[in-house]
Amino acid sequence: MSHGIDESQSTSQTEFGRVKALLERMGETLEDGEVPMQILNDDAVHQLELERIFGQTWVYVGHESEVPEPGDYRQRTIGEDPFIFVRGEDGDFRVLFNSCRHRGANVCRAEKGNTSHFRCPYHGWTYKNTGDLVGVPQKAAGFDHLDAEERGLHEAPHVEEYNGLVFACVAPEVEPLEEFLGGATWFLDMYFDLIDMEVIGDPHRWEVENDWKTPTENFYGDNYHIPMGHKSAIDAGVGSDTATGEKESNLYGIADCDGHGFSFYQIESEEDSYWGHPPEVVETFNHDALDDDQHEVARKSGVTLGTIFPNLSFIFLGGRDDPEKDSVGTFLLRKWEPRGAGKMEVVNWILAPKDASDEYKERVYEVGMSNFSPSGNFEVDDVGIWYGIDEAAGSVFARQNDDVNTLFTMGRGENPAATVYDEWVGPGTAYLEGGMTDENQLDFYRTWHEAMTSDGGM
Repeated sequence: MSHGIDESQSTSQTEFGRVKALLERMGETLEDGEVPMQILNDDAVHQLELERIFGQTWVYVGHESEVPEPGDYRQRTIGEDPFIFVRGEDGDFRVLFNSCRHRGANVCRAEKGNTSHFRCPYHGWTYKNTGDLVGVPQKAAGFDHLDAEERGLHEAPHVEEYNGLVFACVAPEVEPLEEFLGGATWFLDMYFDLIDMEVIGDPHRWEVENDWKTPTENFYGDNYHIPMGHKSAIDAGVGSDTATGEKESNLYGIADCDGHGFSFYQIESEEDSYWGHPPEVVETFNHDALDDDQHEVARKSGVTLGTIFPNLSFIFLGGRDDPEKDSVGTFLLRKWEPRGAGKMEVVNWILAPKDASDEYKERVYEVGMSNFSPSGNFEVDDVGIWYGIDEAAGSVFARQNDDVNTLFTMGRGENPAATVYDEWVGPGTAYLEGGMTDENQLDFYRTWHEAMTSDGGM
């Protein structure tokens, strides 16, 4: 028996050493714009990510509109850990660890609902929706020694909300959420302070044989793939006016934004754009919530992409599902959940202005479903391509050859199309012709690498 333990420990140490060497090599190649492909499909890398990224930083769990009433709850994960996102009877948000304090079974099995209590199906221990233990069968006979106040459900020690977006962190200590978001708040205010948003329907969820990092960095602003990867959808006349070329725009890639990344299609016109929302919807916006610079960027915006590190992305566009129909402002939040090496679960929320008509919200939902659901026009394009990346990343060849790297050097030549736009009014460094630079995407891997090597032992 001891031989097996020693062998297991030896294997673990060997894997740790291998990952350490891999990350050291990545540190040497990163500023040259090269990232080892192996990190996209590696068991040991995945386990370290769960500890050093998802176990240490702020992670999005849900929007306040998903749990509007006391007792409303949704099952969510942080990394691969099970939690209950709930609004307690006291009205406060909590992120409760979905594990009974008796034997560890899940106390919540339904994906969503409204309840005053969670009861474990194993032995019947019962907890209030605030996490307090209030019921133990045969307590006087078998558990008269139990202090119920010390046996409530564990919960994420840090839960904070920014403009309706609720984040949690499971680490004992973490910087305040707003400090973590940094310059990203300037952009988030344009979506959630200017507009009172609400989630429409339930989030769509589906599993993909693909590493979570690939779509995450894609949404930092990979506009280079659109003409090739999404040609069929664009030729069919669906998507946005900027993608189909019906409206001319300037594309800005935003790098150096406190670890988060964005890209903006700005339509230079006297007409208001506001991501395709019609005037009657724009009238409901909180226009006084933004400063003049933010408001001008919002007014000109046709499409916005972005990612809040580590795995919350969004796309906001004036989109349509039929070339014969008008576009509508469609906003989607997307969370790329790790589910093992080279695997992820996509969680996709569609949001619309809360004060818009029910008819308009229904159109927003239809367009979101048509373009960015599991069978959406744009979604299937990406997933069909991404499958092959993880197959190559998990290969013996990639492990045995140090030069099997992905490349992020676009825009570094002597005559780059993308240039720094000195007149940019927001946070970060803006690159005009943002579809011809990799600097915003490379920021993701810089942030990822810093997080993965932040422990003194690595």
